[in-house]
Amino acid sequence: MCGLALALLGLSSYPSTMNDLIALPFGAPRGNPMRDVAALISGQTLLQVAGGLLTVWLPLQMQSLHFSGSQIGFVASAYGLGFLAGAWFAPNILRHVGAIRTYAAAASLACVTTLLLYASDATWAWALSRLVAGMAIAIMFAAAEGWMASVIPKARRGDVTGFYMLCTKLGLVSGPFLIGFAHPEPNSAGPIMAAAAFLALSLIPISIADTTPPPQTTSLRMVPARLFALAPAAFVAALGSGLVNGTVLSLAPLYASERGGAQAAASFQAAAWVGSLIVQWHAGKLSDHIDRRIVLALLIGIPAVMAIILAGFGNTLSLGLNTILFGIWGAGALSYYGIAVAHLGDRTPRTELGAASAGLLFVWAGGTIIGPAIGGILVEFTGHALSIFWQAGVVSALMVPWVLWRAARRPEVAQKDKVGFSPVQTFSVLGQILGLGKKPDDVEEALPDK
Repeated sequence: MCGLALALLGLSSYPSTMNDLIALPFGAPRGNPMRDVAALISGQTLLQVAGGLLTVWLPLQMQSLHFSGSQIGFVASAYGLGFLAGAWFAPNILRHVGAIRTYAAAASLACVTTLLLYASDATWAWALSRLVAGMAIAIMFAAAEGWMASVIPKARRGDVTGFYMLCTKLGLVSGPFLIGFAHPEPNSAGPIMAAAAFLALSLIPISIADTTPPPQTTSLRMVPARLFALAPAAFVAALGSGLVNGTVLSLAPLYASERGGAQAAASFQAAAWVGSLIVQWHAGKLSDHIDRRIVLALLIGIPAVMAIILAGFGNTLSLGLNTILFGIWGAGALSYYGIAVAHLGDRTPRTELGAASAGLLFVWAGGTIIGPAIGGILVEFTGHALSIFWQAGVVSALMVPWVLWRAARRPEVAQKDKVGFSPVQTFSVLGQILGLGKKPDDVEEALPDK
């Protein structure tokens, strides 16, 4: 994986002989910062393989342990709360400890808390483990992506960010399929050991990257009221993305496994990410030329329709057709957050871009805390996991007229003032900054030149 990243980034300047390597002073910069970027991308891809595996395995394992729907939702919400806390405290930790040591400590904590899931079948223990794991993984992303942001040359920020998003999404897609190679029987230790192994492996590329520490980070935050005043449509889209996607991605494996077992759940989840991989870039480029809120409304409307179809007719349709519909759902639902980030960037003063991007991530995280808890209660009340799509469909359907109303109430910014779209994922700290576009002066405020 490291070799693939190196090849695609055009990194051919490693020392050619052992003597050249020995000649480098210990801890000295090695000339080409893109080597660090390749290592960091490789590490984050391995981290996302573990994340993709756990996203499918965790609800299936909790179901096999006879957790109720509300208990499964509670555990998923605990992870969202931990992620929010980790993202909040990460800047101060990085400033005082440094990126490499912070990442190593957080990776160790993520591995341990993941393995501890196998030691208990108590809901509170699972919730606590996932809370701490969410904090650790948010800090891992902040450490690696903050470092990456500090070393990417300005001329290559767009293509490197796109490549990074591609690699991490491929990690998310591939992770669930490892369940089949790790004995998916109920209460098997194989999948959880595989996830912990990938969490540990993600530390290796980070550890062998350039030992020159990245610049100190600064802590930038924006209160929700200010975010809402700047871009109401972006605020609602980010909150809705957390409410809907946090619920569906946490609980949809339960429905798919009811229809076809663990491998069906893996394929079902992967279809959503593949759909977003196909659509996100094209939708973003379209939003560069027309009102972004129109594109937002379209991308939110697609999952609204798909969710209602799945909720109403999923049980009467084949598993294959369900998977296709879920892929179309993902094409919209997992793509519109990036449009919301770009829309916020269009309307935010350059001095507030960093704070606005971080604030929007916190709004999304707030939705991931609330959404799964509600979805879990719905699953328990109705007795089947298909009910999560009613929640997703209703929330999405309510957002569409709101976004269109905002488009009618407030004119789009002038074309010359628009930021350029970059693909953004909700877990990405780097994407929150780079996704705000290509206004040279604005980016200068957020990232150092290279």
